Amino acid sequence: MANIEFGEKTFREHYLIDQNLVYVNHGSYGPCPRLVYNELKRLRLEQEQNPDSWFRLSLYTYYIESVRAAAHRLDCHFEQIALVDNATVGANAIIKSLPSLISSTGGTILCTNLAYGSVFFTIEETIRQFGWKLRKIDIKYPIKSKEEFIQQFQDELDKGDLQDIRLAVIDHITSSTALLLPIEELTDLLHSYNIPVLIDGAHGPGQVSPNFSLNKLTCDYYIGTFHKWMYAARGCSFIFVRSVAIANQIQPANTSWGYRPSASQLDMMTHFHLQFFHQGTRDASAQLTLPKAIEFVDTFAGGFDRIHRYNSTLSQQAKQLLEQRWNTEGKDFFPTDMQAPYLKMVQLPDLEQYQKTKEDALRLIHDLIKKYNLVSIMLCVNEKLYVRIATQIYNRIEDYIFLADTIDKLRTINS
Repeated sequence: MANIEFGEKTFREHYLIDQNLVYVNHGSYGPCPRLVYNELKRLRLEQEQNPDSWFRLSLYTYYIESVRAAAHRLDCHFEQIALVDNATVGANAIIKSLPSLISSTGGTILCTNLAYGSVFFTIEETIRQFGWKLRKIDIKYPIKSKEEFIQQFQDELDKGDLQDIRLAVIDHITSSTALLLPIEELTDLLHSYNIPVLIDGAHGPGQVSPNFSLNKLTCDYYIGTFHKWMYAARGCSFIFVRSVAIANQIQPANTSWGYRPSASQLDMMTHFHLQFFHQGTRDASAQLTLPKAIEFVDTFAGGFDRIHRYNSTLSQQAKQLLEQRWNTEGKDFFPTDMQAPYLKMVQLPDLEQYQKTKEDALRLIHDLIKKYNLVSIMLCVNEKLYVRIATQIYNRIEDYIFLADTIDKLRTINS
């Protein structure tokens, strides 16, 4: 089969996005390909036609197939990975299981000020429930080099009092700034102090490398999504635990039938799988679309190497175009080798109608959707407004020209 043509043709023929929209924010909610959405509908129809057969028989087969597909695609063992609805579910399970995984009482969780909001809230709630402590590294911008960034971690560790740190939580790519962290170096550093590491990789798989491998990483835990950059339907994510023994002790936030599975169920999959598989009566069809998403990548899109070349090239071109248009070149607050391949931060020009606040950044997002059919995300960082652009195979450079033109229209209002 010939590879699909990326850009406008992919947008029209392989996605269901409203044709009147310009969509430059794939990173937030990731619309899935038409092929995958059709599979989602097929699964839901099969479920509806005979719910008893679905929940008692078919769902087991589909789930195991999807977990095996996940393990193969991400290069890890079947026993190390389970499917969940989103990365936050995985974060809750790992972080809130910590007190039961250690023999001593008390503890501290280490994170940075760049942590994703819901993950940080999970840390806050855990330390509140168990009387633990929070230790936060306040990352300072601008970052001049990867080495300088790592030094900020080293400086914190040099302060001592590390014996009760039970976990360090770090992002692979930050949501708020599209910063690509050097997770291999940070993991090695933290491990040298006997600190276990959880990587929040919501934006990692499918973006950071065409050959992303959990086996080649050394972190203890990794949470990620298949619905952002790996083309599955929304609600398809994963939790990875390197130690199989620890994996089988992880407790989901929601305790259900997988807590005490039957022998016949354990013949099919592990206790770890069953804890997340059995989460009450719900529609988990999105998790079962992963094999179809992989088929889309390999058979239609020509593989992740081709996707990575297109998306990363377009991302850099779009960034340069916008910076030149708005005269904001040289405003990056971290170096090129720490910029996410498909996500870029571009400082906006001054807009009289919008203050440089989080509230007005959100108001600008809504105004662009409602008034201009433009889907984007605006963020306030260091008291400046930025657009975080995303590139996906349905995008083309004209999308970012439209973004530039629309912002220029706003510049002329009341000027």
